[in-house]
Amino acid sequence: MRLMQAFVVCSALAGPAAAQTGPDDLSLRQADALQLQIIRDGNATAQQDFMHPNYMVNAPSNRILRKEQLVGMLANGQMASESFERTIEATSITGNVGIVMGRESVIPAANSQLGKQFGYRSLDRRFTNVFLWEEREWRFLARQATVLPATK
Repeated sequence: MRLMQAFVVCSALAGPAAAQTGPDDLSLRQADALQLQIIRDGNATAQQDFMHPNYMVNAPSNRILRKEQLVGMLANGQMASESFERTIEATSITGNVGIVMGRESVIPAANSQLGKQFGYRSLDRRFTNVFLWEEREWRFLARQATVLPATK
């Protein structure tokens, strides 16, 4: 069962389209927005519920992490940020797999993993989020996020 907070955020984002019978672009974008909100809020419990059991990420720290590792990092503030903005540039749905790609701008919190690795500055990243449609909802399956070299 989903957390009430995740339900409230998803309902607010979904509006009348919440009762989906199949995957579509709107519901995929809503799932991506929910994932972003969960990270901004640092809500490890909602992230745990939203992620597929087989979730993995090619993280901006240049490590591959599994679900348990990522949820633990979120719970411990290691993924905290001062600012986190995302621009979707493309989406695609094939069967029950949804892909969202684009760019992000993040200012990591000083004590976060990225803050310690890159310092307190704005990081530009490229991302790919992969979602799986199961039981009439999107589940967060995989992610890739790469920090781009700083430009002068």
